[in-house]
Amino acid sequence: MQTKTLVMISLFTALTIIASFIRFNLGPIPFSLQIVVVFIVSALFSLKVAASSQALYILMGLIGLPVFSQGGGIFYVIKPTFGFLVGFLIASIVMNLCIQKLRRTTFLNLLGVHILGTIVIYIFGCVHFYVIMNVVVQQAVSLQDVITGIVLLSMPGDIILCILTTFIIQKLKNTHRRGQFA
Repeated sequence: MQTKTLVMISLFTALTIIASFIRFNLGPIPFSLQIVVVFIVSALFSLKVAASSQALYILMGLIGLPVFSQGGGIFYVIKPTFGFLVGFLIASIVMNLCIQKLRRTTFLNLLGVHILGTIVIYIFGCVHFYVIMNVVVQQAVSLQDVITGIVLLSMPGDIILCILTTFIIQKLKNTHRRGQFA
């Protein structure tokens, strides 16, 4: 791997870690800025950089480094929200591949890809949440409750983040093309 690629993977891993600690509430739902980092790295960099930065983030947390919003360690996999972290990795791959297939990355195309990425994150997050709550915690939770409690409450904030990040990426894309940053 080239030094430039390793630096970008490290940078976006660090940005993901930092973003996990930048939180705000939109109504009763807490949000972090991790999804913004996933959107940016997936849109502007190679599949290798996008996927590797998210995989490294997860690996660092699982080996015990306190990079997740609530610490780290191997037992983090049984936290109900761990599926969202896996969703970031899978979404970075899906979004990057979709963007590579686009003839043009217009605002609407890019917004559509970000919404798709958000759906991927929700799928992994909700399925994991459902399984952990019902099997590990042994607290009966219906899939409808999970979808209502997570997706419907989170969706407005995530759509706002999709739109704002798409604007940011449109601006960064021009700078990136001109070679003003690696």
